[in-house]
Amino acid sequence: MNEDNTEKKEKKFAPSLSQLEAAAAMLPDPEKEPSPVFETFVNTDKSKSIRFEKIKLIKDDGTKVKKWSFKGRIFIDSKHISKEGLSV
Repeated sequence: MNEDNTEKKEKKFAPSLSQLEAAAAMLPDPEKEPSPVFETFVNTDKSKSIRFEKIKLIKDDGTKVKKWSFKGRIFIDSKHISKEGLSV
């Protein structure tokens, strides 16, 4: 609690679809990236971050794959992931 006895509230940020698409274009290949999370900022604004988490899925044919997920609700298709060696 701060001096006026109110808790400091963290600002919530809900990215637009175009911001999510731009952030997804920066994602590394989930199969090669060692980190389980990837975080980027909208227009370098540190208060507006977009965080992706790596998840493991089992496809219908039994194949195990790693994908990026936004808040566990949106899976990022590999066509949106940056190509190795390119930066956006």
